[in-house]
Amino acid sequence: MTEVRSYYGHNIVKEPTWTWEIPVYFFTGGVSGASSVLSLSAKLFGNEKLSRAALYIGAVGDLLSPPLLVSDLGRPERFHHMMRVFKVTSPMNVGAWVLLVNGGASNTAAVLELLGILRPIRLLAGVVAAFFGPPLATYTGVLIADTAIPVWHQGRQELPWLFGASAAASAGALACVFVDPAHAGPARRLATGAVAAEEALFETMEKRLGEVGEVTLKTRSML
Repeated sequence: MTEVRSYYGHNIVKEPTWTWEIPVYFFTGGVSGASSVLSLSAKLFGNEKLSRAALYIGAVGDLLSPPLLVSDLGRPERFHHMMRVFKVTSPMNVGAWVLLVNGGASNTAAVLELLGILRPIRLLAGVVAAFFGPPLATYTGVLIADTAIPVWHQGRQELPWLFGASAAASAGALACVFVDPAHAGPARRLATGAVAAEEALFETMEKRLGEVGEVTLKTRSML
């Protein structure tokens, strides 16, 4: 077997420099996006208790997400500088704008719901949050796929869907915690279906990636 040597002893691929804030943001951002969709869906079917719970969960996630990003960037002005442009070729830049719109709409709807005022604006804000919810829940999969890490880059076909399924499962599970069982049925079905979809996507990705996919297989076996 031929020994693989790196250039002057340096690693061929650098390790990600992300701090702990980014994995936490993956969770809070994903939950926020999926909860926005769950909230609007529950409202359309007349399940107001589930709708309110999902709305508040999403709003809390949207409040936590920006500080996590700013903290990871190291200097607050970097986040400000990133928001001065809109660059469609940058998943991070697009994601920051999606977070801004979703978070603004979600928190507006949550505050108005809490106060019980301005129903038309509240409904419009909920619709906007739900529209930007799926991009918020999935763009992080695009973000990590847009790197030189082989298993991430090669898994770019499945990762956005995988992140979306994981976000939906988390949103459904959290909603079940805060809603009585009589009204939590849709959230339970969402969580169960999303977990099944997540498992199927993992299996599909591992089989398609072959040898590269063994990295994810080993990681999952350790969990």
